[in-house]
Amino acid sequence: MEHIVLSNGLQVYLIPYASPFVAVALGYKVGAAHDPVEAAGLAHLLEHLLFEDETIAYDSRLQEIGGITNAYTGQDYTVYYARVPVEAVELALALEAARLFDLKISAHKVAIQKQVVAEEFRQRYLNPPYADRLFYLSQAAFSGHPYERMVIGESPEQILSISPESVLAFYNSYYAPQHAVLCVAGGVDPSISSQIKDLYARSKTSIPLPNIPNIGNRNSSPALIVKEKAVPQNAVIWAFLLPPLDDSAIPAIDLWDDYLGDESTGFLVRGLVHEKKLASSLNTYVWSLHAGGLWVVEAFLADNVPVEAYEEALTEILHKLPANAPREVLELYRPQKYLQMHKQREKVLGRALALVHAVLVGHPEWYEAPLEPYEKITEPMLWEVLRTYFQRAPNVRLHYIKKAV
Repeated sequence: MEHIVLSNGLQVYLIPYASPFVAVALGYKVGAAHDPVEAAGLAHLLEHLLFEDETIAYDSRLQEIGGITNAYTGQDYTVYYARVPVEAVELALALEAARLFDLKISAHKVAIQKQVVAEEFRQRYLNPPYADRLFYLSQAAFSGHPYERMVIGESPEQILSISPESVLAFYNSYYAPQHAVLCVAGGVDPSISSQIKDLYARSKTSIPLPNIPNIGNRNSSPALIVKEKAVPQNAVIWAFLLPPLDDSAIPAIDLWDDYLGDESTGFLVRGLVHEKKLASSLNTYVWSLHAGGLWVVEAFLADNVPVEAYEEALTEILHKLPANAPREVLELYRPQKYLQMHKQREKVLGRALALVHAVLVGHPEWYEAPLEPYEKITEPMLWEVLRTYFQRAPNVRLHYIKKAV
């Protein structure tokens, strides 16, 4: 792996290895948490607009030569990527450079994409049952913090109110080399370094990124949210605040999440779904964010099961894990984590994205030694993490109650 820092601050990483394909990934250290308060969803809207400059024609030109392209926006960053045949790497780099330095944002394109994103909001978050749960969780758990605003925005109407001027200002302010990291992985020639310098060494004025403070323990007492809606069945969702992504407890939290919530063998699934039959389904997940995240337990209750009975049972099971639980976590679930990491890096795009993510968080060593934090986990450490993050009152309890017909 080769690391270059251009004179304008752009970090460049090259991962050369034999492959007929090359992945080009460009990540920006800016996401929904950096949206202006009055323009939630702006970072995500801008992501759409990077594909809309017809002079650059990013998508069509790369797809014509067999490439695949996409992007995604998170709370902390936005990432654009392409996988192309090795002979097309210079084209992919040139088009991505054009989007960084020379993107044209017209009021007409902004108006079109606002309608697209507003419809995406309706289809994904207003129509399906329970789809608005992350809005309630983030607003309650992250109240007063930039994370309280969802990536997509607050509502279709609010998205439609974003002005073209604010989009252009956001692009000019934050889409700059000093806020970005470029990774090229696959069958690259050594001459690629000079090509990258020719394309990306331009200067571009920007402003410093807004500071995103760590979450901390924001709620002294649990927040209870009850929503009576036309849902298929009652649901109970708990959310526990987690430390920042680079905290040493996160790898142990990841393994506990697998042990407790694996859809087929998870301890909570076995106890509350299969044995006690209090829920028809249950899943857990870690919502990982740079400044602090959430561990979420979602359960869809069986018919006629009182919410109180389920919550009492969940509390009891989290506080009475078997003595051999940490050993099972290390013997069964740590190897599975290793397999997931290896599988992620089997292809050029997985390697490029893994490195970009590590650099955006500020820990490129995570790419070079991804297993090391998991190797350091011990049974006493697992018990301590369990007590600290899982055996306390949840920060948010969200109840969906089926509305009587």
